[in-house]
Amino acid sequence: MRQNLRAATAVFGILGLAAAPSTQAEEGMWTFDNFPSARMQSEFGWAPDQAWLDRAMAGTARLPGCSASNVSANGLMLTNHHCVISCVTALSTADSNFITYGFGARSREEERQCPNMSVQVLQGISDVTERISAATAGAAAEGFAQARDAEIARIQAECTQGAQRCEVVALYQGGRYALHRFKRYDDVRLVFAPEHGMAAFGGDTDNFNFPRYALDFSFLRLYENNRPAATPNHLTMDFGPLEDGEVVLIAGNPGGTSRRRTSAELAFERDFNLPWQIASLAEIRTRVAAYAAEGPDQSRIAASTLQSVANAHTVLAGRRQALADAASFARISAAEQDLQQRVRRNRAAQREVGDAWGEIARAQATYRAMFYQYQYLEARAGERSLLFGWARDIVRGAAEREKPDAERMLRFTDARIANVTQSINSNRPVTPEFEEIHLEFWLSQLRTQLAANDPVARRVLGGETSEALARRLSQSRLADPAYRRQLWEGGAAAVAASDDPMIVFVRAWDGDARGVRERYVTQVEGPVARAHERIARARFRAFGLEQYPDATFSPRVSYGRVEGWTEPGGAAVPAFTRAGGLFERATGQAPFVLSQRWIDARSRLDANTIYNVSTSTDVTGGNSGSPLLDREGRVVGAVFDGNMHSLGGEYFYDGALNRSVTVSSSAIRMALGDVYGMRALLSELGGE
Repeated sequence: MRQNLRAATAVFGILGLAAAPSTQAEEGMWTFDNFPSARMQSEFGWAPDQAWLDRAMAGTARLPGCSASNVSANGLMLTNHHCVISCVTALSTADSNFITYGFGARSREEERQCPNMSVQVLQGISDVTERISAATAGAAAEGFAQARDAEIARIQAECTQGAQRCEVVALYQGGRYALHRFKRYDDVRLVFAPEHGMAAFGGDTDNFNFPRYALDFSFLRLYENNRPAATPNHLTMDFGPLEDGEVVLIAGNPGGTSRRRTSAELAFERDFNLPWQIASLAEIRTRVAAYAAEGPDQSRIAASTLQSVANAHTVLAGRRQALADAASFARISAAEQDLQQRVRRNRAAQREVGDAWGEIARAQATYRAMFYQYQYLEARAGERSLLFGWARDIVRGAAEREKPDAERMLRFTDARIANVTQSINSNRPVTPEFEEIHLEFWLSQLRTQLAANDPVARRVLGGETSEALARRLSQSRLADPAYRRQLWEGGAAAVAASDDPMIVFVRAWDGDARGVRERYVTQVEGPVARAHERIARARFRAFGLEQYPDATFSPRVSYGRVEGWTEPGGAAVPAFTRAGGLFERATGQAPFVLSQRWIDARSRLDANTIYNVSTSTDVTGGNSGSPLLDREGRVVGAVFDGNMHSLGGEYFYDGALNRSVTVSSSAIRMALGDVYGMRALLSELGGE
């Protein structure tokens, strides 16, 4: 793919000045086939070769919302505890509370399957830009997204077979498209998870701060045909101590960044979308926290959601603060103006780009007018309700599967429908009272934000109060996986005949939600995507491939050093925390409470063991669970967070302040061997 991209860039020629865009040494989440080896060699005196990158790619994986590394020949995967907390919650009961007390399988027979979890390992990358460009050539703005998505569906369907799953990824805001071929594992079992209190030690107080003392790691195992999967292309762990200044890399799946979006889009985020999301998260966090405070069982049920919501609130508040900073936004605007000036100096570029920035700005104004309808009826409808999610998939799936593959919504195409089927078949526990909280919040917000006389809102609410409707819907029979399967396999006839309250509810207004979605796709998504594609071409003209694409929850690699930082006020923050500091930080009051295992083990532990590590690597959400790799490609930790400055990394990277935070392999070894007595697991990792 690298050769294809370079050849395509050469055709574009050079626009204006030939200088590359300003980047800092460690900046960038690079694709495995376009890693800046020459730049890293010049700056660091060493860079990985393609063989190193290929090994790292084969040894890393993607799971829902997170990353992982394969660390044994028998399918053992290292990731974060917060990446598997939904599995831990689902496997827990009042009598076996793995959230509070942790989970450790001391034999393969004790490993427990995680409901609704799959792991994907990247097998290869190829360039499909020309094919998608041909399919969208001449498409009007309102039809661009449909033409693009239809061709993506065709490409993915041709590639997907058996355990191979294929995904077309838009890079550089549609300037390039890559086909990623994954091997998918649907039988994923929990092997080890520490107590939630130790994994999330410090809670919200320490979240996105440093020094940190979080034991945020867990192990999963991949299975095939009811046996541990054979994974010869695994990485190895190194348990020796890291050194300050050591060169490190991170391989994973960063979830998404907005560094190439226009100032009009980011102004919309700053002034409208982010404030709304932050306020919504604050309210639902209050409701979930109140439920969790009702008792230990409610606390167990709510743990995963509460951590997710609290983390999202902190992240989005940090992003809003970054965009609200006048100097930071001026930096974004200046980069955009620089590219616009380069375009104006080249007539060919002017003809190609046209009024792309104006088209995006006008689409944002259109979006604002339909924003609440789109969010409450489509994008975030029934958010965090398992019952609603299943019902919508069943109702829509029945209709979509009757269409030709290229005409379906992407979620229901042959290449992606396995995710839906797995979710419907999963044996996830449902608590009606917890469902009711999320449903009532969504319905009350819909009632508030949509006009009182909105006909769709009236159809959704049906004359009931938000509370009464949520209570009724929470009693849906969709909590039973057998009933879900019956509806899914029965198709349109079974859906039409169902009298389940949630199915009836979704069925009544899904046409309205589809209509809102269609307006969004044709009036916002399509015009913006088409304009971004033209801007991306202009950027290639100006800067070639000496740039990285925005993160898209697709496999990437970044590099940096083990390094602390100096705060703007002058306070120096070291690169390491050590085990002794954990006990000093513990107060006995939440969120600084040690589990009894750690209290009992204190005398056996080396207080000087490196616990958490700060590095200058460029990462974002989705990198959680990514392996921190040394120069030999060995796993020396699992990335779980960033510092507070990294929240602005959604929009820009500051090499002086942005830091990733990792639980070190030395802490993992100490925990498994000296605290939890997981000797067999440690031996499999080569730590005994």
